[in-house]
Formats: sequence, C-alpha cells, structure tokens
Amino acid sequence: MNVFGETWITRHATYFSNPDANPEALLNDATEWLQYARSHTQMLAELVHGKGRIDARRLATILEGIAAFMDMGFRCATQAHLRMQWEKVKSETWCPTTKA
Repeated sequence: MNVFGETWITRHATYFSNPDANPEALLNDATEWLQYARSHTQMLAELVHGKGRIDARRLATILEGIAAFMDMGFRCATQAHLRMQWEKVKSETWCPTTKA
C-alpha cells in the first residue's frame, strides 16, 4: 500500500497563503480553487454520462479531490474576509501622533 497515494494527498491537502497577500489576491486564489472544483465536477459528470459505469474507488478519490479544492477555496475566501476586517479595524483604531 502506497502511503502517499492519491487518497492521502486529497485528505491532507492544505492551503498556505502568503502572509503578505492582500484580500484581492486571496479572493483570486479562492476563485481559482473553486474553478478547479467546478471543472472536475463537470469532467466527472461527462465521464459518468459517457461511460455509464465508473470504478467506485476512483469515484471516491475524484470526489475527495473535489472536496479538497472546495476546502482550499473556502479557506482562501475566509482568510480574505479576515484580512479585510483586520485592515478595517486597523484603519479605524489608528491614531496618528503629531509632534507639537
């Protein structure tokens, strides 16, 4: 049994964002991950319609991969939201010091 096979990868996929990324970049990443999930879902639907029969193990792996893409997209969107809120709090509480 291969420990680092497709199933292991899809179950242990994690999104690591650039700490300096702005919310727009994170939202772009989220859109990209969700587009991957969408295209794989379409591909799976075409495969099922065309073949009519699919290997259950491969189907489970494909669905886990789609779930991983969606999870990464949701994580990006969540981080973008948190960074927007953080920037808003910083701008509201920031008090410039003036030298008299």
